[in-house]
Amino acid sequence: MSHKTRADEIRADFLGALRAQGMRVDTLKEVADEVSDQVLRELFRRLGQAGREIYLVRGVGLVNIHIRSEAPGWWNILKSVKADFDALAKAIGARAFYVLLVGRKDPKDAHVANGWVATDFLSSPFLKSPSEEATKYTVKEGLHLDERKLILSVTKVAQKLLQTGAALQK
Repeated sequence: MSHKTRADEIRADFLGALRAQGMRVDTLKEVADEVSDQVLRELFRRLGQAGREIYLVRGVGLVNIHIRSEAPGWWNILKSVKADFDALAKAIGARAFYVLLVGRKDPKDAHVANGWVATDFLSSPFLKSPSEEATKYTVKEGLHLDERKLILSVTKVAQKLLQTGAALQK
């Protein structure tokens, strides 16, 4: 199975797990089509362009999903995307979440991936800030993330996202 096919499967399972919990999950392109404010519409469209895994999970917040099809997990987060993501979350009064998913070693495993849920780079599950380059941040699972905080299935990652979102809204 190709890395892209595997990543597509992980994404579908994670979004399916959110929907199974009763959540409405919209792409930012879909949200842009509903927004009347021109500035917000443009920001939603820019963040929702092809290849960017950013969703609005109604009642939870904005979710930026990063998928690595196989271990070890490492992800690049563009600085421009992070800046727009944070600005949009602030503009609409939503919480911003990063979901980092990594495929399980055995592709036949019933649980396709494990992962982490983070609200920023300065708190748990981060042990230290991601590496920083001119245009991007790089997150490596063994270096930047607390392995003890690894969540063992996309269903449990979805549940953690919902619990964290609910706790932050109080």
